[in-house]
Amino acid sequence: MNADPSFITLKSLTVDLVEPGQRPRRGALACRLGRNISFDTAILETFSSTNWRPVVYDALVVAAAVEFCDRSLSRSALNWGRRFDVHVPVHDPARWMDAQVTRSLVGALNFLTGDEWHFHFRARKAKAELPPQSRMEFPTDAAAVMAYSEGMDSRAVYGLEHQRLGAQLVRVRVGTKWHDVPKKKSLVAPFAALPYEVKLDEDNAENSARSRGFKFALISAVAAYLINAPTAIVPESGQGALAPALLPVGQGYADFRNHPDFTALMQKFVSALFGHRLTYTFPRIWSTKGETLREYVDLAGEQAAWLNTRSCWQNARQVSVSKSRRQCGVCAACILRRLSVHAAGLSEPPEQYVWESLAAATFEAGAANGFTQVTKALREYAIAGVLHFKHLAQIRDSSSYGMVRRRVTMDLSRSLSQPADEVGQKLDRLLEQHAKEWSAFTNDLGSQSFVKKWMDIAS
Repeated sequence: MNADPSFITLKSLTVDLVEPGQRPRRGALACRLGRNISFDTAILETFSSTNWRPVVYDALVVAAAVEFCDRSLSRSALNWGRRFDVHVPVHDPARWMDAQVTRSLVGALNFLTGDEWHFHFRARKAKAELPPQSRMEFPTDAAAVMAYSEGMDSRAVYGLEHQRLGAQLVRVRVGTKWHDVPKKKSLVAPFAALPYEVKLDEDNAENSARSRGFKFALISAVAAYLINAPTAIVPESGQGALAPALLPVGQGYADFRNHPDFTALMQKFVSALFGHRLTYTFPRIWSTKGETLREYVDLAGEQAAWLNTRSCWQNARQVSVSKSRRQCGVCAACILRRLSVHAAGLSEPPEQYVWESLAAATFEAGAANGFTQVTKALREYAIAGVLHFKHLAQIRDSSSYGMVRRRVTMDLSRSLSQPADEVGQKLDRLLEQHAKEWSAFTNDLGSQSFVKKWMDIAS
């Protein structure tokens, strides 16, 4: 007999962020500032505008604490959700304990992660060492900030939006390293990289990483607040923003990391905490990734440096061939990339991926010569990715689509502030375009492709 979910106790964890020289409360997992959460002073200085306040530092600490919690407690096979009690020292406890701030913070995180969050704020024992007055030249007329990573959407959407906004668009790097900036220039521009790093004392227990959406959204909000920008641009195209919420994997909680319903909740939190009115916008949400890439290449021509972007979820030790790091080529992110490159009428060298060929007759045969880590996990990632995009291509033909469409249209109309009829029409067009692109992509792989065989088996 299956357990009644209402009687399943949530896995829980109490985490206490402690300053140097302090002890955690009894029964709590210690998250030590300076060890588990460490700040890079040089990078932090690139955030130091004249608007800098201690609340900015505290917001970054809260983002790091959320990541620490999320990675520290594995999810149960019976119940996705967990409970976290997080104790955080801040410079201004009254501000953080304000009902609107706490309620909006918890509301955004509960919705994003599917967990139950509880925060307890106290005064810091010692003030944090804040960054010196910046030597950066922050723009005075910024129109928007955009979280910028190594990804293809980041590169393409920045190119398209920069054409429209010019210097009024400010990039906010969300990695801890920068790969496309010369070292001499790496700390000249504002918001050079993520200014903190989170390290666990033991191996990661959980890798679903839903809290990553909070980190990126909050870093964008911090940057927007510091330079008085009214808009944060989310570069995700339609398949990446909407599909993970439309089609949850297995019994997992829907993925809202790049979804307007989540950013609408973040807008409330940002307003309550900083007193800054911010709007997250999605300029490519009604386009496929392939359409976005094609438009960028048409605009930038030979200057469209998209080939060196990175989409893969896998870490370096899992996707190395002859000591050279590649992208796996078979996770959902890689499959979407390959689908999009095909849809844009472009091509990549096979050596871009560990799985050099998706047209191979078997999964194993598609991998590069010399790759020996063909694991069950990689195979399951690949199957899940293929079926995800197949189901997205077929969703408009399902008997439940009418009901799904009404719900999604109503939610997106509210969070995007767009008329429901218009949202419904754009959603239909996006899904139709994805279906066309998926059909063309898989047909070109040939009938003997292991991808086509998996699709046939699942039919």
